[in-house]
Amino acid sequence: MAAVTYPAASTTWEATPTPASRWETRDKVSTRRLPLTSARARLAVLALAASLALGLRATALSTYGLSEDEVNKARAIDHYRAGDFSANAEHPMLMKLAMWGSVEATELLNRAFAVWGSEPSQAIPIETAIRLPNAVVGAATTLVLFGVADVLFGATVALVVALVWAVDINAIAINRIGKEDTFLLFFFLLAVWCYERAKRIGAVNPGRAQRWYLSSGASFGLMLASKYMPHFLGIYAIFNAVTDRQPGANRPARLLHYGAIALTFVAANFAILLPGTWRYCIRYMQGAMLPHHGYLYAGRLYVNDVLASPLGVPAGFYLRLIATKVPLVILGAAAAGVIEIVRHRRERGFVLLRVLLVFLLVPYSLMAAKFMRYALPMLATIDLIAAVGFVAGIRWLLRKGWLAPVTRIAACAAVVIVSVSAMVSAHQVTTPFYSFYQNAVGDRLAEPGATFPEETYDYGVREAVESIAAAAKPSAFVVSDAPGVVAYYLERSGRADLEPRSLSGQGISFGSQEAWVIVQNEHTTFENAPVVEQLRQHVPVWQELYARDVRAAQVYRVGGRSPWGAK
Repeated sequence: MAAVTYPAASTTWEATPTPASRWETRDKVSTRRLPLTSARARLAVLALAASLALGLRATALSTYGLSEDEVNKARAIDHYRAGDFSANAEHPMLMKLAMWGSVEATELLNRAFAVWGSEPSQAIPIETAIRLPNAVVGAATTLVLFGVADVLFGATVALVVALVWAVDINAIAINRIGKEDTFLLFFFLLAVWCYERAKRIGAVNPGRAQRWYLSSGASFGLMLASKYMPHFLGIYAIFNAVTDRQPGANRPARLLHYGAIALTFVAANFAILLPGTWRYCIRYMQGAMLPHHGYLYAGRLYVNDVLASPLGVPAGFYLRLIATKVPLVILGAAAAGVIEIVRHRRERGFVLLRVLLVFLLVPYSLMAAKFMRYALPMLATIDLIAAVGFVAGIRWLLRKGWLAPVTRIAACAAVVIVSVSAMVSAHQVTTPFYSFYQNAVGDRLAEPGATFPEETYDYGVREAVESIAAAAKPSAFVVSDAPGVVAYYLERSGRADLEPRSLSGQGISFGSQEAWVIVQNEHTTFENAPVVEQLRQHVPVWQELYARDVRAAQVYRVGGRSPWGAK
């Protein structure tokens, strides 16, 4: 691939930023006619986008109970309080430290509310405390995505992508759960923004650029302290190798750059220095903590062991997710953006989009294990491509000159408003269960939750446990493949006599004790599938729990010595 020429900056870059690329200034007259040219207007739109992003992500976080992964984080916080930082060591610490701070803050607020005479029902629940850091970081991603787009494509694209990300229904769904992918994406984009700022400043003053390169290294370190995904460093290194073959003095000081990565990684993830962490991780890598196998996708079980790659969950998983869950207006704009990517092959921003598309989609598709949350960086890339497509279409309309200037500006604004409104309207159907959203194509192919059972995120288990705790006999078993969630909510219900069991790992008791079985499609495995089939054929359903119109869980009551002897 040919080297990319980075546009030179003027000597007054910091006062009047130079264009991010030749693409941005290809039509200066049209650009000046766009309605978002003043700094005040840009600031207002960006503030609106960030506020909208936070509101959509942080509202009604306790509507559904914690998932298995989130319960593990809550347990880890209890260990942290006791001075044990090796808990849940298969994941880095940064997000859990943020959750710990959130839990402590909400407990202080709840105590203050109690002093002020507030009702217990008004207390901030644990579900909100655990998920709030992700909601905040997901909303803050609006700002760093704006920054990346601004330096590479210009302010107009940056504002459009900020608005698109703010209401991206699939991104919202992932940002509202306590998983590391939200933090990973935020710090990756922050690192990219700092590095691209450094490249632009370094075109004039390489010495002054070093502080930005240092900030980029620190951000990459925080990215690794969020999730062990070092290949993101490799993806960005490949991009720079293609676009910047002869950087000269405009490059990071390697010792400082990599030192910043290492220092921030260790500072935000100091548990990596503990022997207990390494013992835990070795056991995890050996599969000692994985009692079941299999992933249900489109009604069929697939192997999801990484060692089975490139077999396992079909390679079309992420392509289908994009085709059926990304709003059609965004897919249409992204198609226009792809045309721009092809037309402007040598410009730095478009090369980055191509590298991200290829090195996110292809390797992830070939891995045996696939999860919806892994698609979060792909969603950000698609939103950025769609923003490029939106702006390219608006400029085409302006260049044609068919309408009066005021009419053209109104038409451009209408395109953006209608597009954003189409995405906002989707929220009315799925709020707060954003993960169930499907576009018109997805609705025609399958019901929500049928193709990707993972969309349910352990919805209904909290409510199922509450119902069981009220009806179960002493010393009964509660069998589920979310045993951590069951144990957590049994403790909160005061029924310490009830024993949680793993459906895949331990099965249903054949003794005389009463057993309550919670069945979830998202936890269908090779080990439990035959038992679940028998239950559904021979045992009446005691309770069904729904997230909107999607069945999230079923509860079966099994009594006597035979697992099929329920009455």
